[in-house]
Amino acid sequence: MRKYLAIFKFNLKSEINFKADYIFSLLSFAIHVFVFNALWDYILQGKMIEGYGKSQLIWYIIVGEFLAYSIGKKNYVKVSNMIKNGDVANILTKPLSFIKYILANEATSIVNIGVNIVFATVLGLLMAGPISLEPLQILLFIVSLLISIIMDVFLYVFIGMLAFLTEENKSFYMVISKAMLLLIFTPLEFFPVWVQNILRFLPTTYIVYPPGKIFVNYDIQSALFLIACQAVAFIVVYLIVLAISRKGVKNINVNGG
Repeated sequence: MRKYLAIFKFNLKSEINFKADYIFSLLSFAIHVFVFNALWDYILQGKMIEGYGKSQLIWYIIVGEFLAYSIGKKNYVKVSNMIKNGDVANILTKPLSFIKYILANEATSIVNIGVNIVFATVLGLLMAGPISLEPLQILLFIVSLLISIIMDVFLYVFIGMLAFLTEENKSFYMVISKAMLLLIFTPLEFFPVWVQNILRFLPTTYIVYPPGKIFVNYDIQSALFLIACQAVAFIVVYLIVLAISRKGVKNINVNGG
């Protein structure tokens, strides 16, 4: 455990040095919320759709944007480059688990998460105003959000590890990120039933939708059901990542890197 903590601390130092691209990502975050605030204001005109009012929809978008900007493209790129550049072979010469090594690197996203929580909260209060929350609702939201963050990390690790199987994995990133984008700005209930039925079988749905739904349109039965679905989706993603990692590591060991 100490060696992975050392990896985390080493990478955390570089993560703390905020770069211009991260500042611009916060600006992009704010612009998206501003645009959709105006859009939903025009569409709803004080009405509600599927139990969502404008304030709830803005908070829903902010939760989705928070997830999108906290764990992003760079995470899959790092994993992919480690495999393509042969760095994984160097890692495997040391007493390290490849997956645990990656997760120790990914844990540095805690810096982005911390800043984004503050930024998202302030932005939400300014654009949508305060929202009424019950104690149990807050607890279930936190549980759901944590599962979403962990599953998001594993999903990007999965995309990166596809480099074990195919030379170019950017197309997989594009497809998966667009599937997530569908539910960042629009709750599941807004889609036609046949589209909802498809989305319910995608792991990406259980990254974006549950925490937003629990936060703004809460009822305990649906919240518990969504968290259970998240747990199942995470197990599926985790097992796939584990299988790809073992296959990739085995190939490297057999072929000598």
